Amino acid sequence: MSLFLLAVFAPVIVSPLLFILSAKGRKIVMSIYIIGLLYLAFSLLSNPGLGSYTFFSTSLFQLESKLTLLSFSEHPYSIIAAFGFLFVGAIGLLYGLDVSKAGEQAIALGAIASAVGVAFADNFLTFLFFWELLTLTTSTLIFLRQTPFAVRMAYRALFFSLVSGFLLTVGILLQFNATGTFELMYPVAGLPFFILGIGIKTAFLLLHFWVPWGYPAASFPCSVLLAALCTKVGVYAVARILPPTPFINTMGACMAIVAVTLALLQSDLRRLLSYHIISQVGYMVAGVGLGATLGVDGGLLHLVNHMIYKALLFMSAGALIFAVGTEDLHELHDPAEKPEATGKVAVWKTLPVAFIGAVVGALAISGTPLFNGYVSKYLLKTAMHGTNPAEWMLMVASVGTALSFSKFVYFGFIKGRGKILRKLTGTMQAAILILSASCIVTGIWPRLLAPILPGASSLQVYSAEGVKIAGGLVVLGILIFILLAGTLEKETKFAFPLQFSMKIKELDTGFSRGFSNAVDNLYYSSIHLLRSFDYKPLKTQVQRFFNFNNFNFGVMMLMLMLGIAVVFLLYLQWGIFGAGV
Repeated sequence: MSLFLLAVFAPVIVSPLLFILSAKGRKIVMSIYIIGLLYLAFSLLSNPGLGSYTFFSTSLFQLESKLTLLSFSEHPYSIIAAFGFLFVGAIGLLYGLDVSKAGEQAIALGAIASAVGVAFADNFLTFLFFWELLTLTTSTLIFLRQTPFAVRMAYRALFFSLVSGFLLTVGILLQFNATGTFELMYPVAGLPFFILGIGIKTAFLLLHFWVPWGYPAASFPCSVLLAALCTKVGVYAVARILPPTPFINTMGACMAIVAVTLALLQSDLRRLLSYHIISQVGYMVAGVGLGATLGVDGGLLHLVNHMIYKALLFMSAGALIFAVGTEDLHELHDPAEKPEATGKVAVWKTLPVAFIGAVVGALAISGTPLFNGYVSKYLLKTAMHGTNPAEWMLMVASVGTALSFSKFVYFGFIKGRGKILRKLTGTMQAAILILSASCIVTGIWPRLLAPILPGASSLQVYSAEGVKIAGGLVVLGILIFILLAGTLEKETKFAFPLQFSMKIKELDTGFSRGFSNAVDNLYYSSIHLLRSFDYKPLKTQVQRFFNFNNFNFGVMMLMLMLGIAVVFLLYLQWGIFGAGV
């Protein structure tokens, strides 16, 4: 276990060095670090006995309180999650090796370490510590882009994540009050707090807005790591902490179908991919929420597969941003524009590696046979058989996935045109090719990942019926795209909150006018309130960094919730108005 904890604590030493080393020295250190992460990831495939480890186990505080603050142990679910965090995290660092700033690299090491710490946490205190550390590091990755839009989105994502941590803290305290232990287990008290706290990080519907806000706002190398870490830690927590219920299963199915619909409306590549993260996470949540061994194995294997192909897709989108300067589909493909007159050339010809990554990633996420997405989706669909309505909802979502990624590849790369401003770096191309190969290799030989499956489910997934169903769903999605290509080519404006204008021509009564005015007033009041919480840039560099106006709303909300929680906990301990319980 101590060897694997290097991935958790090495950033404490390595991250500060990145700020003082030269560019060449930083590249050498990061290359060594990447090799180390890959070594640890592939070591997990040999199924080592990791055991357990506790820091400061003999400290006076821990002996008296019996609280283990940094305690780690092996769990079947932690092995498969840690493999994904280590492997994809390493390739994500490789992707940004030549283009990421020192601050981004330093914080990225902390984000990967936090995810691994969550995976190996032995108790709720350790779990919560790394959960919150992941919140701070991933929010900082968005902040570091330092554009007004990125800072504004970072504050919103941070607020959601802080609320997640707060709710989780309340649940843990209620659990401790009921059991007298911080042992990591299914909750016997405070379950609603656990569901909400974990649900935010996992992007449950209505708790998901931070994903399309934050991921596209970060720099493109940081987006790759965000896609690989944040919601996947939430899925691990769902499997590890929340008891399987029909609610969790149905929530996952709803996430899959609603988010894929929202993805179709996007013209920004990373926003499209962000909604697809929510959709694919829905598959995982549906699987682990089912509770059956095959469902859990399928959900957690899909977690790893998704990290691989989603990071690949974000890398391909990032390549467009780096080389062409845009990721907007309507800027890449304007039917009224003549490429000869503008000097723009076809993206797929000038960025062949990025095009390969986009095609491979699109085929993998669509569940096409011989790609890794097919393997985990086969397990999930088999586990879901006979589970209504989840089974058919996931089938519909699969068609929507193939449809929207036809849009992604066709308008972004095949018909996309742009001027090449920069050439892709060697490390960017290497990262794209490595993940592309991973999607194919683990799709053709899925048993390579068999040692880390917690339930040891069979990976004999290539049957005539399975290939027929999966291939049919993909082909159906492509055919629908061909029919709707003209409509999808047009720009669609979609924002939240939506303004619904109510026009009643024939019945123009006083009531209808009053109701319309009330709706309009409510809408504009809400917009004014939201704008007051937006980022307000100040003049000097110091003021830009320490701008306390941006913390007022979050601080007030957290203080209010903390006050409610304290009153609630005091009530549980001593009863109403101090009456003993």
